[in-house]
Amino acid sequence: MTENGQTILLIMAAASAASDLSTGKIYNFVVLPALAGGFGILIAEAPQSVPALLTAVILTFLLLYPLWKAGGLGAGDIKLFAAMVPYLGIGWYLTCAALSFLIAAVFSIIILFVHRDPSRKVHLAVPVGISVMLCLLLRQFGIQSPIQL
Repeated sequence: MTENGQTILLIMAAASAASDLSTGKIYNFVVLPALAGGFGILIAEAPQSVPALLTAVILTFLLLYPLWKAGGLGAGDIKLFAAMVPYLGIGWYLTCAALSFLIAAVFSIIILFVHRDPSRKVHLAVPVGISVMLCLLLRQFGIQSPIQL
């Protein structure tokens, strides 16, 4: 991934986390242009990887759709996850998604113990933003994704 791609991914993750915290929503005008831009960069730099990554985006929607229907995720959360795919590639994307849910679970436990209110929710864009930063930092140090496909 290029430095510009990393910058776009970080801006998208930060803007999504900020809007999720302040309004409870992740806006389409943040994630959809980032998704389109990610595939634009991909087509220019590595067109051979487009089919696999497009499949990963479609699978993201299909796998997370039941969580949205059950009320566990917002539609913006799903679009945020999908928009990460072209920037991270499949291995780092799966690592980042797993870390996001793990961090969200830890946040949920902390919120439950501190506030004793199970109706409080975790704004998933915050754990996603943290996991994106962690994954990019690990990549900068030359560490390979623990998930290799």
